[in-house]
Amino acid sequence: MDEKDIKKKELKVYRKEINKIDDELIDLLNKRGIIAQKIGNLKKEINMEIYQPEIEKEIIDRMKKKSTILKPMSTEAIWKEIMSASKLIQGLIIKVGYLGPKGTFTHQAALEYFPKAGIEFLTFNSTSEIFENIEKDIINYGVVPIENSLQGTVRETLDLLIEKDLFIYGEVELRIIQNLISLKNSNLSMILYIISHPQAFAQTRTWIKTNLPNAELINVNSTAEAVHRVSELNDDSYAAIGTEFSSKMYDLKVLNSKIEDNPLNYTRFLTISKEENDQKEGKIKTSIVFVTKHVPGALYSVLKIFADADINLSKIESRPRRKGRWEYIFLMDFEGDKDDPEIINILNKLNEIVIWFKILGSYPMIK
Repeated sequence: MDEKDIKKKELKVYRKEINKIDDELIDLLNKRGIIAQKIGNLKKEINMEIYQPEIEKEIIDRMKKKSTILKPMSTEAIWKEIMSASKLIQGLIIKVGYLGPKGTFTHQAALEYFPKAGIEFLTFNSTSEIFENIEKDIINYGVVPIENSLQGTVRETLDLLIEKDLFIYGEVELRIIQNLISLKNSNLSMILYIISHPQAFAQTRTWIKTNLPNAELINVNSTAEAVHRVSELNDDSYAAIGTEFSSKMYDLKVLNSKIEDNPLNYTRFLTISKEENDQKEGKIKTSIVFVTKHVPGALYSVLKIFADADINLSKIESRPRRKGRWEYIFLMDFEGDKDDPEIINILNKLNEIVIWFKILGSYPMIK
């Protein structure tokens, strides 16, 4: 028996061990599920909330300390899924709304932020619909775009955060990768028509001009709709520009990947909720909006408060205030938790020198 055969035999032994461990794991998960179900029934009998974020955080922290080989982020991801599945057993389904249709970058961001088990993902046609449905308790969370590295802040999202009494619960960042997508039997030389959103066309203008200069461009409302349209047309001469994620949804082929002109294209998405995020680990970011007084040096006075306290500002920008003529509202992100005594003191000083300010939320920063 040569060395390769010995290694193969050794591999079979390890696979048998893995299978045995997997069987033990599912048996333990079944036992955990039965106990979770009993806990859920007891909570209902005594009118206790099924979702207990503080207890979940304690469990995750304990598991991360006990893990000797898995990375902390891997342990956290696994236990979030286990606990999400347990909530489903207990009869709790968390509803998350995102800007649709299925297959959009916002859909992808929602799937990256939330565990899959025990979550119902719902599509909405506009950001305002998402905010309204959270207010009405129809959904628990919403995922909306707030900022693109090339196009800047999404005005509608910011306006709604200012006007509505909801909180930023978290954030997720995606690199915007555009792909040319068509049928399984198609290839680049067959493409006569390209369907996509105008923004996607703008982001891939150079690639199209170089590779498919004679193709007819057809505008639709989203890249996900474009991919769906190509699937329905079932014609090798049509392609869409969209996400690899959406191509898998419709069983299509990526003809060319990473066709965006600028590789430094990222979008930041916010998770919003009626509830503030109490599960805070690592670096915390706080987002606020404020309106300065109409006096010389007003903005300087605000910035000085943060500079004197050695607080890092990660973002500041202004935009016209919709409720007043020639008034400007400032959006600011800074490192720190609004519940930290030092930050409370800073915000109290801020309140003394501005016309109005509002805390949008404190939440974990993107790692």
